[in-house]
Amino acid sequence: MNAPTLDIRDLRLSFAGYSGTVDVLHGISLTVRREERVALVGESGSGKSVTARSVLGLMQSLQETRISGDILFEGTDLGSMKESERRRLRGTRMSMIFQDPVSSLNPVFRIGVLFREVLARSNPGISAREARERATAVLSEVSIREPDRVLDSYPFQLSGGMNQRVMIAMALVNEPALLVADEPGTALDVTVQDQTLRLMHRLVLEHRTSVLFISHNLGIVREFTDRLYVIYRGRIVEEGPTQAVFQSPGHPYTRALLAAVPRITRNGIPEFDADPALFDAPRIVHEPTGDRP
Repeated sequence: MNAPTLDIRDLRLSFAGYSGTVDVLHGISLTVRREERVALVGESGSGKSVTARSVLGLMQSLQETRISGDILFEGTDLGSMKESERRRLRGTRMSMIFQDPVSSLNPVFRIGVLFREVLARSNPGISAREARERATAVLSEVSIREPDRVLDSYPFQLSGGMNQRVMIAMALVNEPALLVADEPGTALDVTVQDQTLRLMHRLVLEHRTSVLFISHNLGIVREFTDRLYVIYRGRIVEEGPTQAVFQSPGHPYTRALLAAVPRITRNGIPEFDADPALFDAPRIVHEPTGDRP
């Protein structure tokens, strides 16, 4: 049987500081199978982005971070790899789309130079002409009508929506096995966000890419993903096929997430910080219904 694209087992993470140690993740376990789109959902501060960055090895190099558990990519333990080996995987077999496209692209270099750097990770000997041809093709895939103008531009010369499309194109240009999308489109207006996410949805299907989708937008999660995990205060409290969880949420926190009306509140999900019993509520697992192998 083929190993899953991503298999996280009992991931624990804490930050050490002058005032002591702060535990952030408390035994996260989740799986993303091949060509599957899996969501990790929860309110801000629940541990979604820390989990996502740990997959790419972006937390392990921080001196103040204490991390344990196993992260397996296509059956290989990433923790046993040297940093140079993990770096080669990033941008080739694994890619990430960050929340804010403008701050994630180096403003010193033109888009064409950034594309060539990404392409060189999988093909070190690629020429400038070959890199530009490949970049032009993938920019056309994300519906950019003037790829030459974009390639000759700096990130700050492009709109937020255009930069987001550039990031998606860069993330997929080497046809990775795993795409980690951390709140893609959050920094964009609603219309552009919807267009961008639909575009990403089409491309990951075409490229047969597995996706770990980090989000607090449950409407997008329901439309985009096959399965989901609900994270609360650094713990997975519920998991299962997306439609099953939406139709029959079992954990009180999940029910509150689904019932919450989008509005600004002092404590995020209303009244949840006031109920300590939820912290120890058992994890709920929904069995697959047979709609996927």
